[in-house]
Order: sequence, then structure tokens, then C-alpha cells
Amino acid sequence: MINLQKLYNKPKVFQRLTGLTPNKFQQLLIRLEPLFNDSELKRKKITNRKRTMGGGRKQKLSLGQSLFMLLLYYRNYTNHMFLSIVMGIDDSSVCHYFKRIEFLLARIFRIPTRKIKMSEDEILELIIDATEQDSQKRNGSGYSGKKKRNTVKTQIMVTHEGKIKSVSKSVAGNMHDKKLYDNTKAYTTIKVRRKADLGYQGTACQIPIKKKKNISLTADQKSFNKQFSRSRITVEHVFAHLKKFNILNHKFRNSISNYNLIFKNIAGIRNFQIA
Repeated sequence: MINLQKLYNKPKVFQRLTGLTPNKFQQLLIRLEPLFNDSELKRKKITNRKRTMGGGRKQKLSLGQSLFMLLLYYRNYTNHMFLSIVMGIDDSSVCHYFKRIEFLLARIFRIPTRKIKMSEDEILELIIDATEQDSQKRNGSGYSGKKKRNTVKTQIMVTHEGKIKSVSKSVAGNMHDKKLYDNTKAYTTIKVRRKADLGYQGTACQIPIKKKKNISLTADQKSFNKQFSRSRITVEHVFAHLKKFNILNHKFRNSISNYNLIFKNIAGIRNFQIA
């Protein structure tokens, strides 16, 4: 079974395994613990419970070990049998541990889908883009003409500092970026400029100048596009960081209905790490 105290003494190894430094991991664990205790109390108080409170099989893993196992799964996307061997539990129990804390993490991070709040110290500008991930052919995924395979698509909005301010609902990969943007209907309480790529042509977003057929761009237009790309590159860096978590990089094998929760949790982990 994993000894967290020993791993805390190896911060580089710990971060490569989980995506968080030991210090950030412990901070997250402190925030998770009261939510977990409340959730467990409600679960044990359900009216149709057959055992008295405190009865039944005891959990082998502590809350910290459960959180570590979930982050290890997100980061490496290994199978449950391997996780069960590493953690010293039965492979059929792995999902049970995940379900106990995945929704609680989403409550901690609280990344919105539509209503976006911008603080006074943030530049009043958002960079928007969507990413596709390969998936098995299941309900909720779709054939992407761009990727030539079944994918799931998710849109994010980030600041120039790389903080993720919004994550859309995940949709089938055959939906166009513009339609996803229109369906999301994200808004802010203040007027914020939005930058995007050419996939968002026809929206209110600022986009680079598109080359017309048989007409070359002028030097000024090329210069504008170059500067625009430099300002928009932040969102590509964010995607690269998110995809260090292999569950968002390799072909998605889980239920598509759980994909958006996982995406938001990993986005929250990134925000928490850079905060």
C-alpha cells in the first residue's frame, strides 16, 4: 500500500505522478475532508440503510490515499487492476473509491460552464478554443471530419495568465466549434473581449484575418495575424498541460457521460496548482 509520507519527501516524483506538488496536494486534501465527512454522514443516514451507522466493511484506504489514487489514474490512465495492486485493494473497489470523491472535487473547483466572473486584476480578455479527444464509438461521441475518427469535443476559455475560467459541456466531435460556442452561451457580468481562431468565424469573437481565394494577405495583415497568434498561444499551452494527464490524451475508454466531470476536475487541478 502507498505510503504518502514517504512520497511527500520526493516532491518531483510526487508531482509527476499526480500533477500536484506535495504542498498543493495537502492543501487540496484539507479542503476535501469536510466535504467528504458531510457526504459520508448523509450516506450513512439514508432511511433504507440495513446496517446501523458504523456497521459494514471498513474502507482500506484513507481519504488521502483515495485522492492520490484518483490523481494517479487521471495522470497515467492505467487500468484498475494495476491500481488495485499498487494500492493493495480489490480491483472491483477502485471505482467505488473514485465515486466517493470525484463529485466533491468538482464542488471545490467550481469551474462554470456559462457565467464567468472576472476579477479586477485580470486583463478583461478571454481566449477561446476547443479540443477534441479520441474516444470509443459510444453514445455522446461523434465522427470528426477533422480527426477522421470518433471524438469528444470540449471548449475552454482562459485568461492571458493561463487560468481556466470556463469549461463547456462536452459534445460529440462532429459538432462545429461555432455551434458549440453558440450553444454554450457563456457570458460575463462585465464586457470582456474574446479572441479565437478561424473556427469561430461568424461569432462575436475577434479572429485572425482570413486569406481570400487568389488574394494574398498584405504585410500589415500578416503582421496582425502574427501578433494575434502570439496573444492566443496561451490556450494551446493550457491544452498541452491538460493533456499531460493521459486520461485526456489517450483514447477515452470510460463512459462518455462522465467525461465532462473528469475534464473539469483536471482543469480545476491545473488552476489549483498555478494559483
